[in-house]
Amino acid sequence: MLRPQFLNDLVTGTAGVVAAIHVSPEGLVLGTSPGIGTSEADHWAAVMATLNAASRHSSDIIGRRTGDSSPWGHAVIEDRFGRTLILVGASDGSMLSVVCATTDNSHLGEIAFRLVQLADDGLTVTVAA
Repeated sequence: MLRPQFLNDLVTGTAGVVAAIHVSPEGLVLGTSPGIGTSEADHWAAVMATLNAASRHSSDIIGRRTGDSSPWGHAVIEDRFGRTLILVGASDGSMLSVVCATTDNSHLGEIAFRLVQLADDGLTVTVAA
């Protein structure tokens, strides 16, 4: 289960990560790291939903060519303006995304690997009561 403090821990405990968000399969914001306002979170979630759809379709194309499928889905990495957006789709359909600001791109592989591990561990959609 995704702890409320989880996204803050992801940002403070991972070198290079400056912001994080968790979005439901429907594109609803489930949680953000501190400092992300509602408007920004909604915009980020809309972008994630679009990238998620494109990535799912490309995963289908690749899977048909290789005969393989991934248990957790897919990942998207976008690099713009000295920042990197990493999005990972989990098996429950939710998405986890981070923005990284690193001058040393060697951290990006570690960050992506950590997100994939979280997805493989069964990132769970939580519903506020």
